[in-house]
Amino acid sequence: MLIRDFKFDDCDYRATRILLEKVYPREPAPVEMLRFEDATRPKVWWRKRVAEIDGHFVALGMVGEAFGSHREGDFRLRIHVDPDCLNQGIATQLYADLLALAHGQGPVGRLATHTREDQTGASEFLREKGFEVVIREPISELDLSTFDETPFVHKIRQAESHGVRLVSLADLTGECSDWQERFWRLDTAIHGDVPLPDPFRPLPLEDFLRQKVENPAFTPDASHVAVHGEEWVGLSELYIPPNHPEVGGTGLTGVTRPWRRKGLATALKLKVLRRAKAKGVRRVITDNEENNPMFQINLMLGFRAQPAWLGWQLNLAEDD
Repeated sequence: MLIRDFKFDDCDYRATRILLEKVYPREPAPVEMLRFEDATRPKVWWRKRVAEIDGHFVALGMVGEAFGSHREGDFRLRIHVDPDCLNQGIATQLYADLLALAHGQGPVGRLATHTREDQTGASEFLREKGFEVVIREPISELDLSTFDETPFVHKIRQAESHGVRLVSLADLTGECSDWQERFWRLDTAIHGDVPLPDPFRPLPLEDFLRQKVENPAFTPDASHVAVHGEEWVGLSELYIPPNHPEVGGTGLTGVTRPWRRKGLATALKLKVLRRAKAKGVRRVITDNEENNPMFQINLMLGFRAQPAWLGWQLNLAEDD
């Protein structure tokens, strides 16, 4: 087996798309999105590696410094192995390669990764290495062809009764010359309360805009904001990949603290789902930490729970 650097060319990106869609068959992996994710990674050290057998692309690995970590020596690592090539020691060799690269950058105190809970072989591999689960985030999916908004439309009237407008982000770009900064501040305020294994550290405005607004799947006419007077108080995002317009991915949905428990999150979700259906989206995918109230809202709306993402950590520092 040969392990080499990822070439960032058309061939390797096409091979990555094929690999990821075999590993996660219900989740599209368009080449333009893969390129975008690499181009907008935070400016930290990271490496991407490919495992080949007889010239065939059989696994992909990535390791890099954890952006925004609150302590030195934190690294993130991912490994994807072709399902047709499991149990051949590929993950073991690629893991050793990636870990050696990380150690080459300095002391490694902690590794973080994630898998899906139905990938039992991957979970067993990580447990053998000493990783522990630190967060569980169920995936949930809504079939828009069967979605009936009727039982929930009163939430929109409820929001309006509080003097709140539910406005698409596209409309707000025309209303507010500073919409990008407002969008960033609202996202940051909401993200601060999203359950995470480590304390949240906000992105600088420039990085936020590169990752959100410049995202090819960014869909401002489907994403909606709750506005009270001049204040932006809630948000629900939808991202639609240009090459897979039948699938929408929910980004962040949330409400600032003073405006919670007024039905705004549900009302925003309804506006987003209504617009998504009008745009021809057939199914919407999201994930939430299992104790996050948003997960229960999604289930109430008819999202069906799928296998969860598992977040894993391995502490290597001597003082842990």
